[in-house]
Amino acid sequence: MTSAPLVSAAPALTSGGLAQHVRGTTSHNWSGYVNTDSKTFTFIEANWTEPSYKCDGSSPESAVIWVGLDGFNSSTVEQGGTIAICNGKNQGTHFAWWEMFPHNSVQEVFPVKVGDKMFASVTYKAGIAKPFNIFVKDTTSGVSLSMNETCSSGCMRNSAEWIVETPQFGSQIAFLPKFKPIALTGGFSSVGTAQTPLVDIAGFPHQAITMFGASGNRAVPSALASNGQGFTDKWISSAP
Repeated sequence: MTSAPLVSAAPALTSGGLAQHVRGTTSHNWSGYVNTDSKTFTFIEANWTEPSYKCDGSSPESAVIWVGLDGFNSSTVEQGGTIAICNGKNQGTHFAWWEMFPHNSVQEVFPVKVGDKMFASVTYKAGIAKPFNIFVKDTTSGVSLSMNETCSSGCMRNSAEWIVETPQFGSQIAFLPKFKPIALTGGFSSVGTAQTPLVDIAGFPHQAITMFGASGNRAVPSALASNGQGFTDKWISSAP
């Protein structure tokens, strides 16, 4: 695995991490949708097209798209997706990545091009030594990562998330680079022991999360699509 690169005049990327400063349906670093249920989640998946970002030169400045389990009202996140870290006004190289927060930091694995079609999933299978599988595939290039991981403690699996995020660099939440609305589609999760049945985002109790900062809203999810499987996330402002 390659380690996360340094950004000019910024500390090293620490993690995607938990939802920060959650107040009802807002968060400092997350925007998207969360499923919750009385049962524990065993699966989540979604698709998106890797966006282009317009960086304004703030530091650190970064955006992440991911799916995962936990982190909304628990102390871990099991997640995978794509990340771009700005270098001045250059959006830099986009990478596919995975993380078992807080057990490791963001692990960048392979580069992704703007416009590539992406798929990501997280699966939990009980009774095996490494029960979590984090899978991210660039369906345009055919390159993928598949990580089988264990969780030493705290992975409650009490939420499933589809998120656009500004990650954390040291103790600082990043600025959010500008993007056109990002569409996450094919959003399904499951609480079944064999990851079935698959249920769309609308099928479980769900909450839309708006990212907010010092100047107000930073990113806002749309209402769910008519099929209940997706939404678009809209950039509003940059500052954390």
